[in-house]
Amino acid sequence: MVLALSSVEQSAESLYEYTYKKLTESLFVFNERGISVIDILKVLLVLILGFMFAAFYKRKIMNLATREKLSYSSAKMISSAGYYALAFITLLIALKTIGLDLSNLGLIAGALSIGIGFGLQTVVSNLAAGIILMFERTIRIGDYIEVTDTIRGTVSDMKMRSTTVTTNDNIDVIIPNSSFIQNNVINWTLENDIRRIHIPFSVAYGTPNEKVEEIIKEELKLSNITYVSKPPKYIPLIWMTAMASSSVDYELVVWVRGPSTLKPSGTKSDFLKFIYAALNKHHIQIPFPQLDLHVKQTEANKEDNESKIM
Repeated sequence: MVLALSSVEQSAESLYEYTYKKLTESLFVFNERGISVIDILKVLLVLILGFMFAAFYKRKIMNLATREKLSYSSAKMISSAGYYALAFITLLIALKTIGLDLSNLGLIAGALSIGIGFGLQTVVSNLAAGIILMFERTIRIGDYIEVTDTIRGTVSDMKMRSTTVTTNDNIDVIIPNSSFIQNNVINWTLENDIRRIHIPFSVAYGTPNEKVEEIIKEELKLSNITYVSKPPKYIPLIWMTAMASSSVDYELVVWVRGPSTLKPSGTKSDFLKFIYAALNKHHIQIPFPQLDLHVKQTEANKEDNESKIM
């Protein structure tokens, strides 16, 4: 019995020594130092713990946005910046745990940074612009912005490098953050969501101006279209804009808010349909381009025509 236990203990010790030898055996050399399986396991453990902590930090910052007076876009920027910083620190600690000399790596990184810097100027510019946007808060998640004549929509996501704008056609447009710093951007909802829109329409010559204004305003009060009418500065107005070749041109100037502001094309369509129905209801002629043709005849042509008739 004693011999059996002794044999088991020897076998266990031999297995332990063999396992330890294999785990500490150098697999490859990096930066003049042998890297073993244990070194790799230590690096993996540090990376896992570090990235778990970074993810926890990011989640806590996002939770603060719902409890504290912190905008969602600012929380998004702060959490992303902190996450990447913690990930970088985790990587340095992981390399330090296996005894790597980081001073040599620092020299190599410094030399490479000069060459890489020229190639990453745009990336660095976008990162810097993202930080500026985070503190200025001129563009936030949920804002309705207009970048160009063809790009207009709601800011759906903001990252350190780029911002995502979702158009009314549900198309996601990814825009580098530097574009918001270098170019003009219209933020339709920066201070509030009340905006004035201009709805053009025309009537035929001979229609009294007072009648046009009275009909549109009265029908607007009776309609179910949502618009802003108070305080007095938001009262709808009718402007005459031109006396064209075939029509008298007007604009309905009206203030809208909320969903109507975020869908300008749809809002304009609703008002145009309303105006068309109102004018037809009161039998006001809606003109279309017309051309009167006058035929001029010379005396010789008149004599020829008369001789043919005779």
